[in-house]
Amino acid sequence: MLVIGDDEERLHLRRALSGEGWRVLPAGSGAQARQISGREDFEIAVVDNRLPDERGFQVIAGVQKPNVSTVALLRDEDTMDRIVGIELGADYYMRSPVNPRELVARVKQILRKREIAGELAGASGRIHIGDLEIDPDRVEVNKGGQEILLSPREFKLLYTLARSPGRVFPRGALLRQVWGEDEYIDERTVNVYVQRLRNKLGDNPSEPKLIETVRGFGYRLVKQN
Repeated sequence: MLVIGDDEERLHLRRALSGEGWRVLPAGSGAQARQISGREDFEIAVVDNRLPDERGFQVIAGVQKPNVSTVALLRDEDTMDRIVGIELGADYYMRSPVNPRELVARVKQILRKREIAGELAGASGRIHIGDLEIDPDRVEVNKGGQEILLSPREFKLLYTLARSPGRVFPRGALLRQVWGEDEYIDERTVNVYVQRLRNKLGDNPSEPKLIETVRGFGYRLVKQN
């Protein structure tokens, strides 16, 4: 889905993406994006932060679905919105207006990562840690038999930690493995996502029983007896 308020820019980007053989669902406002999200399936949502009816990050929060990666288009002066976007679940960031070829390259990168993640997941199978079950084939997480809805980035972070319980992952290593190369992302992003995971998994930050902070280093998933 391509959510761009400017008609000319949306047309240029749509042509570039369609030229790669991808099906593009265009929207010129947040309201149109929500309508499309309610009736269509898509893998990636590219959302400009400046829309005629609302901020792009509100749209991202409203159209999030399991297995959907989100790309937020930001202007240089949108620094505070970037922080809000991290908390609302944006996965990738690019400068706006974006070069069509650059956007095509980023979408290809996202699709490659999803393909590789799927191959690894198929080889690894489900992971059980205490009452937590992580199913990489279905991209699902269950805790005590109840499904926990995670964004694609949250799932990838949890899965990375869960594949090596007890191992300490420095924040920099998690950035490389979960986010890859992204000029807008820094190590504080990992802290925000760990906090979100703890909240969703019911893991008390004061006395974590699942994701533990190792001061001065990073995080690890606690081994269960």
